[in-house]
Amino acid sequence: MKDTDWRKQRFLEWLCTIGDDREPKTQTALADELGTNIQQLSKWKGEPAFLAAWETLYRKTVGSPEKAHAVLGALHETATDRTDPRQVQAARAYLEAIDAIKPKKVDVTVTQGKAASALTDDELFAMLADRATDELANRLEQREELDG
Repeated sequence: MKDTDWRKQRFLEWLCTIGDDREPKTQTALADELGTNIQQLSKWKGEPAFLAAWETLYRKTVGSPEKAHAVLGALHETATDRTDPRQVQAARAYLEAIDAIKPKKVDVTVTQGKAASALTDDELFAMLADRATDELANRLEQREELDG
């Protein structure tokens, strides 16, 4: 392992930490901690491999199920607090986040060898019911993952 690998990893972790939680607070101070300078940190940020690692770690950190669950919990708490002036906005955001307000658009592709207009009402209804059942199962699975 190269000498800089641990420093790059430390820099990546620092970049993916919420600003208020970063230690040290500035890139200059981090460069000092790593025994390098701010120009080297800027150079690393321009390297394609570093950018790819940054993107991957960022998505894991910011988009983690634990964080999504915490945000949904906070939204729910605000949405159900009648004394909070942000209740309505939080309720709307919460319901949108769990897909409870508006149904998703469903595209139906007929692959049974006849045009959609040639389907009977019962055939069309059966196709849509199957698609709705699949969509509901996917949503329930996603909610279970968030609830952990």
